[in-house]
Amino acid sequence: MQRRGGRRLTGSGLFRTGMTAAAVLLVAAGTQVIPSVPQPPVTKVTVAASLPSVPFQARIEANLERVAAALTGATPEQAEAYTRILNEGRQLLHFDPEGNRGRGSWAELIGTIDRTTEIVGILVPGSAAFILDRNFDKYRQRADHLVEASEGRLAMVVWAAGTFPKGWLQGAMSHYRQSLGRSLAVFSHELRQEIARVQGPASRAQIVVAGHSFGGGVVGSAEQYGLDADVVMHIASSGMGDVRDPYDYPDPTRPRYVMTAPGDLIGLVQGLPTPPGLGHGPDPDEFRCTVVLPVGRLPDDPSAVDEDGRPLGERAGRPIEGIPSHSDVFIQHSDAWRQILGVFTGQAPAPAPCPPPADPAPVKARVLPLAVPRVVTDSQCRAGGGLRPGGRGGRRLRDHRRPTDQQVSG
Repeated sequence: MQRRGGRRLTGSGLFRTGMTAAAVLLVAAGTQVIPSVPQPPVTKVTVAASLPSVPFQARIEANLERVAAALTGATPEQAEAYTRILNEGRQLLHFDPEGNRGRGSWAELIGTIDRTTEIVGILVPGSAAFILDRNFDKYRQRADHLVEASEGRLAMVVWAAGTFPKGWLQGAMSHYRQSLGRSLAVFSHELRQEIARVQGPASRAQIVVAGHSFGGGVVGSAEQYGLDADVVMHIASSGMGDVRDPYDYPDPTRPRYVMTAPGDLIGLVQGLPTPPGLGHGPDPDEFRCTVVLPVGRLPDDPSAVDEDGRPLGERAGRPIEGIPSHSDVFIQHSDAWRQILGVFTGQAPAPAPCPPPADPAPVKARVLPLAVPRVVTDSQCRAGGGLRPGGRGGRRLRDHRRPTDQQVSG
């Protein structure tokens, strides 16, 4: 032992003193030894990328910056997807590379919302709605075909801004659609606000919301949370949500359309009684006051192509049915596709009046208390809470006659 300043130094004290002296000498010599600890890559988060009330163009620009930042540390699969997003200049309103357990979540604007836009559609995908999945491009293509055919009247948003299930087993769980439904309801009000910002508070532009497959259940849940929409459509939909009747929704008389092809496997799960936590509610094709649209046939031209770009060949002109029908309803220029386009462009037959149900005790609707500034709709006014409409009266469909067979088959 040694003494220093009257104190006895132990072996550990001598070691610490020696290390301190060595560090001082290294610094004095101009050499700094700093331990290197691996750090995970940092993804730049821009507040404007997802902040409610921010104009959509600002969101798009901020999300492109986020995509570029996410390239740092990206896997090869992610890097390929993000590079394509940047090269194609895709208009992402939402981008979360960590969403869906690293497979990514998104919302994308197709077309332009300007002063001439008459309708803005929202298309909610089915399960496996991930950036790192072919659904990312598939639903963009579906929306793009509708926008192109509208001759400038329509803009579309493919909305997949949350955690989606992967496959049929996960898709049967109700908690996915309930959480997504709440988020979709919020986004619908943000969309209405963007339309009012661009066109003014007296805008008469409509919002049409459609859900495909599992996405139909998401739309049904969103209606329970106060979805802002003028028209709703269920395309091969999994269900209507946790309701029994249209009057369980805040807006019971909203026009609703449904389309399911014969033999579509989705029919095996529509409307099934399930224990709590599973299932998506009533069968859309049998739901009261909905307009059931005919599916019809594929295009007659054998050179017409399916969604993968393959010529229809011998399939041309055949009825849309069976297992492939779940996606075949989106084949351009088919009867089903024309029906979908008609709903999105306001050409579908108007529903008959929907009287209250005989059952006096419907399920209580859950109206979402929204904190974002918005234009109040007629549906929120009817839902209560002291809300008043904000200058959008008269946009509801006026012709409430029951469609004739000729109208429906057109």
